[in-house]
Amino acid sequence: MAQRVNVNFSDDTYAVLKEIAEKKGNTMSEVLRDAIALEEWVTDELTSGSRLLVERQDGEVREVIRR
Repeated sequence: MAQRVNVNFSDDTYAVLKEIAEKKGNTMSEVLRDAIALEEWVTDELTSGSRLLVERQDGEVREVIRR
């Protein structure tokens, strides 16, 4: 069963959410569901001792530090 949630965003955050949805051709709800799934995966990985790395197109690798 789907649950409905009412969330208040700042104007800037709402604009970013809308922009991402338009770029991906998705609804804002789909973008939020994807973001939550990604957050869950990242949290699970980091709490199990993994490191999160980003490799740029030029080959540079950086570790993502989260607080």
